[in-house]
Amino acid sequence: MRTITRTEITVETRAVVVMNRRGSVFQNWCADCGQLARMVLLEEIALTGASPTAICQRLEANAIHVVEAAGGLSFICLNSMLK
Repeated sequence: MRTITRTEITVETRAVVVMNRRGSVFQNWCADCGQLARMVLLEEIALTGASPTAICQRLEANAIHVVEAAGGLSFICLNSMLK
């Protein structure tokens, strides 16, 4: 009699975003995380192909940490963005 074996394979994927511009990512203190975190300009997040609507919804829900710098620039904590 023939025995049937079943093999189940699970594949997990993660999105990878590579930012090549020099100086676009830097480390700064994130008060919401309570630690040093990599920061990126809010405008550059839009260049990754992320939906502007999704970004706004996460900002309104405080799911993304924002650090505002002098000069009106807004930086996003990558720790919170990648959660």
